[in-house]
Amino acid sequence: MRKTIFYILLFFSLNIFGQKFIALDTDTYDLIDSVTFILYNDDKIVYTNVTKNNSATVIPSNIKYNKIEFIKTGYKTSIIKMENLNEPVFLTKEYIRLDDVVVSSKKNEYIILGESNRIRHSRSRLLMPELTFGTIFHNYKNNLNINHTIFYVDKVKYKTAYKIHFFEVEESLPFGNLQTLQFNQNIYSTDTLYLNSKQKNRIEIEHKEDILFKENTKLFVYIEALYYLDENDKKILPKNKDRTKLKFQLSNENNYYSKTFNTTTSEQSANLTNSNLRIKYDFANYLFKTPHKRILLTPAILLNTTEIK
Repeated sequence: MRKTIFYILLFFSLNIFGQKFIALDTDTYDLIDSVTFILYNDDKIVYTNVTKNNSATVIPSNIKYNKIEFIKTGYKTSIIKMENLNEPVFLTKEYIRLDDVVVSSKKNEYIILGESNRIRHSRSRLLMPELTFGTIFHNYKNNLNINHTIFYVDKVKYKTAYKIHFFEVEESLPFGNLQTLQFNQNIYSTDTLYLNSKQKNRIEIEHKEDILFKENTKLFVYIEALYYLDENDKKILPKNKDRTKLKFQLSNENNYYSKTFNTTTSEQSANLTNSNLRIKYDFANYLFKTPHKRILLTPAILLNTTEIK
């Protein structure tokens, strides 16, 4: 309740001085710094300035104008009518990012998909028996074959049975802070695999069968916990603190999808939503700043692939 009142007062106080706006990247929802903006009144320039960094830019209330132009190197120029300047201003890059893959080395010729950033040890998450969270991969290259899946776990206490699932998906267009997934088909699921007691950190699974990652498609990958076994290979139900956890890493992308939990109703959302996009939008739209990098996370999962020629 107090947060709601704070946001209302913040918006009200800003509106006293004039219209406000923030500039966001259309694809990433990142704040764009130092955007030149020009105010026009009947096609005559009446004011020009540069946006503030990590805060809302407020237009002086004594300036009469009817449209505003935004100019930033690397982005398409945008012109907006004054009456439409009520939401964050989204700017589109002039170039198209071809891919986000990294060739690991010439020795093995693997193309690695995914991020390799610092692990946040305090932000590991329980592997779940249902679809609750996962990460999305983009293939802007040619058809690829997935050879290995690599992921990172905290130290395993009890032997853990699990599967890795690969779904072809599509992302919805962002609407405010909401972006969801549409599941098209399950292209592959592993047989039951096992994490043994005391295993930890890097886990690498070699896939003997071909897993086709088609060109210009997106894959959602998640790891499903099936059950736990004690030292006698008998099924058990450990306490949460003793269950296996997947490690998370810092993220520069919007590739982490998760169901949300309503603390008021104690209900879980029906759909997976883009977690980092939601955080970036909320920070920009309500706090007018960029979230600290430690807040933006993604599951520590990588795919080793080879190009199909």
